[in-house]
Amino acid sequence: MIFKLTAKNCQVSTHTREYINQRLKKIIQNLPDIEEDLIVFRLTIRKNIDKYHPPKTHPLVHKNYAKIKPALAYFEGSMAFRLDKRQLYVHFKGRTIDECIDRGFHLIFKELEKYKDLHLSSESKYPDHSSIRARFA
Repeated sequence: MIFKLTAKNCQVSTHTREYINQRLKKIIQNLPDIEEDLIVFRLTIRKNIDKYHPPKTHPLVHKNYAKIKPALAYFEGSMAFRLDKRQLYVHFKGRTIDECIDRGFHLIFKELEKYKDLHLSSESKYPDHSSIRARFA
């Protein structure tokens, strides 16, 4: 696996790097058929310039300061995960670096599940399409 970590205007602690390595090992375990040398993983973390990440709520909901304050995001980042010719990409924001990385890996694992369902028939919920057609007919 080729792993590239880029931190712009911030520093990543050793504890956070150990956490990243644990998550990468989990990704490799989830993909047993793919050779480890073909995987390229890029992680970029930087300080958020505007320090604001708008919450996704209904526009007419009344907001007070206590509800707006959790929307502050001091860091943002992106993860790009390339498997053969397919690339999985996620973008995330958060208050701390650890929160950002945790959110990013959560999104990557979601994308990885979609990838496995589409490209690895043995991992799919419905490996035999004839059973789907028979059930919904």
